[in-house]
Amino acid sequence: AVRATHLASGISVKVQSERSQHANKRLARLLIAWRLEQQRQNECAALKSERRLFHHQIERGNPLRIFKGMAFTPQ
Repeated sequence: AVRATHLASGISVKVQSERSQHANKRLARLLIAWRLEQQRQNECAALKSERRLFHHQIERGNPLRIFKGMAFTPQ
């Protein structure tokens, strides 16, 4: 059995499905990489939805001057 921990994120996996330690080590690295990618995708999705909500909450200011027509004459 191999237990691998990604120190920066704290993600930990335990693999004991293969007979050899080297194969378990390789699988543990792949699992950690997969979980890091899933975490990154979740963060990107959350950021995207937050940006989308923020875009619809923007308040537009009141115009000080309004121009009409092709000559842009002030109203």
